[in-house]
Amino acid sequence: MTSQEEQLIASHLPFYDHLSLSKKRKFKKRIVRFRKRKRIDFHEDVQERDKITLLLSATAVMLTLGMADFLILSIKRIIVYPTQYYSRITKQDHYGEYNPGLKTIVFSADHLLEGFRIPNDNRNLAVHEFSHAISFNVANKLYIRSYVFLIGMKKIKWLFKNPEFNRRMGQSGYFRAYGKTNVHEFFAVAVENFVETPAAFEAQFPRLYRIIKRMLNFGFYRMPH
Repeated sequence: MTSQEEQLIASHLPFYDHLSLSKKRKFKKRIVRFRKRKRIDFHEDVQERDKITLLLSATAVMLTLGMADFLILSIKRIIVYPTQYYSRITKQDHYGEYNPGLKTIVFSADHLLEGFRIPNDNRNLAVHEFSHAISFNVANKLYIRSYVFLIGMKKIKWLFKNPEFNRRMGQSGYFRAYGKTNVHEFFAVAVENFVETPAAFEAQFPRLYRIIKRMLNFGFYRMPH
């Protein structure tokens, strides 16, 4: 990685600046490996391909920094369109989606970059879709990290169905409405909040914050306050 690439990561992912030196070295090594191993197919009209490749790799590595499988084997291919696209599978327009059967993530480049432009609006398309892929990946493995993750997801399902939690969630307006779609979307939305506004998350929903922190094995990380 070049110093310019490291600066780009730090400017778009504040997470990076709060890592120890040893964790930064681990982060950079994993980005290099992820970038080499993953197939990213760009539509011919997509601009800033190197930047997008770097930010996608950095996001995947960020979310899996506490895990052994940072290559996320549930992803074989990443497709990037210039803007909103029509999915032949869902028969709908999308900004992004994860297809576990095809092990493919699809992104709209403009919405992807917009997610990085504002680092604290709790909207990051890359974080959202990678969260889906990581959830699928970890849940289908047989090791202790999978067990911890699945226990966390059960707790999230309980909160998601709990009337009192839903009342508090609705009153706060902290999580965007899309998270109410189902528990899997709620998890992905919550991870966006966890990454972008950790202090507000911990203050307003400390139990959920602790659950996600344990699921991602982020005990090593001191969230900025």
